[in-house]
Amino acid sequence: MITCTLGAQKYTVDFVSGRALREMGPSAKMYARIVALSNAAVKGEALPEGGDLNIAEAMDVMIRWFCILFQNQFTPDDVLDNYPVDRLMHDIALALMAVQTQ
Repeated sequence: MITCTLGAQKYTVDFVSGRALREMGPSAKMYARIVALSNAAVKGEALPEGGDLNIAEAMDVMIRWFCILFQNQFTPDDVLDNYPVDRLMHDIALALMAVQTQ
């Protein structure tokens, strides 16, 4: 079971749907790109090729998948308006890892 809380509402999914697994590719790639850029920045290395990262695009890709994972019980706008920003990308990354290892 995977859970998240948006505002005062708690959402759960008891299983990962085939659609969530099928659609996770772009989100997983975006997360890998963010990690690579972050690691390079921390180490003071030159950014990898294509190092530009549009934060809005990255968030949209990952949030879209997060909504699919939760079987569209909420919308991307619900996430953007009600999910604490200090947990958002971390929780999506944990959800990606949970699906990949399930």
